[in-house]
Amino acid sequence: MPSSLNYSDACVDKIAAYLRETGATTKRGFFKTPLPDVDIFWGDVSVMRSPLVYEPGIAVVLSGQKTGFLNDRRFVYNATQYLAVGLPISFECETEASVETPLVALFLRADPGVISEIADAAGLLAPDPTTRSAITAVDPVPVTVRLKDAVNRLCDYFSDPTEAKLLGPQTVREIFYHTLQDAHGRVLLAQTMTTRPESRIAALLRRTDISGLDSVEHLAQQAGMSSPSFFRHFRAVTGQSPKKYFQRQRLFRAKSLLVFEGASVAEAARHVGYVSPSQFSREFRDLFGLPPSRATEFGFNYEFD
Repeated sequence: MPSSLNYSDACVDKIAAYLRETGATTKRGFFKTPLPDVDIFWGDVSVMRSPLVYEPGIAVVLSGQKTGFLNDRRFVYNATQYLAVGLPISFECETEASVETPLVALFLRADPGVISEIADAAGLLAPDPTTRSAITAVDPVPVTVRLKDAVNRLCDYFSDPTEAKLLGPQTVREIFYHTLQDAHGRVLLAQTMTTRPESRIAALLRRTDISGLDSVEHLAQQAGMSSPSFFRHFRAVTGQSPKKYFQRQRLFRAKSLLVFEGASVAEAARHVGYVSPSQFSREFRDLFGLPPSRATEFGFNYEFD
């Protein structure tokens, strides 16, 4: 692919063609691809600053733009830089999109085993001993010509099941390989390094039930850290205290149950560990701006989960 070609234009056309082929009745929301760990997102309206949640992986924006806000950090991801996410994380985000310039993105979920395997083969497993500060869970990564080429080829495979099956997985690995070459992209790698606190926190989050009400002391013990060290590293990595982090994860899970699985307010509250319905309703409204009884008004969401 010539380096002067804007991969965004080419890929958006290919994704639009794929959605037509699969009979998508609207180009708004999430769409599956033949690759189980790759999803398409298409949205044609701007969304004001609001909370969202991401799972570990990378979000490659091909058209439109998103701006994220995590505590005092502000970061943009668009056709010139994509987002690497190392932990399940929630933060606030605003979206710029229109019918003429829709938000079109790919989300590639990251498997820790695959990340470790790629990093090991590339000689990236050993952490830099001079890097002592915590690595955050989210970082934008500049798009390179080689990554553009890999993403362009990945979009080609969506309309060909045989190519998707035979060539797609390797191209996904190639994209993660390019991500890991960048220091910012190593937010994914940091979560697999057992010698780093980020890895122990990541492992803890993968096995902790979000509906649980464990104390910081108990969580720290599970992570093999002192309570002050755990709290400090947790906040440095996620931008949130453990209490706020788990509260937000519970509320996002409840929102998903209400919007996509038809749960009642009482069922959703109980499922994510709330004993008091009034507390659940109050905290849900504080985070999302609507009471849980009106959750269906959210319509489609912009969350990469």
